Amino acid sequence: MAWIDFGAVTWWAVAVAFFVSFVFGWFWYSPQGFFPLWRRLDKISDEDMKDANMGIAFGGTAVGNLLGVVLVALLMPALGVEGWLAGLAFGALLGLIFRGGAHAIHNGFAGRHPGVTLIDLAHDTIGLALAAAVLGAIG
Repeated sequence: MAWIDFGAVTWWAVAVAFFVSFVFGWFWYSPQGFFPLWRRLDKISDEDMKDANMGIAFGGTAVGNLLGVVLVALLMPALGVEGWLAGLAFGALLGLIFRGGAHAIHNGFAGRHPGVTLIDLAHDTIGLALAAAVLGAIG
């Protein structure tokens, strides 16, 4: 596909954008952020937490986040999205529609509490918006 131009990607900007969005997510789901509410709404017990494989959880999160940031880095120049403010809006739109939409669909069928979906949707919308803002500012 002609619009996919890996040469147009500023890879160190991708690394910074990934870092910013990952740190944001770490805070968002921290004990000081939404984790206590998210955990309570999703009925995750202490036993569930002990049985969880955090390596898989964080590894999957890192890979998914990196792929999302790389896709945004490919789409922005192809679509003429320039500057941090346009990046912020573009990332928020993508996060809301694609990531948020996926949460709404999957969590709805899984019967998860709507509050869990809202917390996850807001996280992905803001996280991708921040990443795209960084890409627009640097890239």
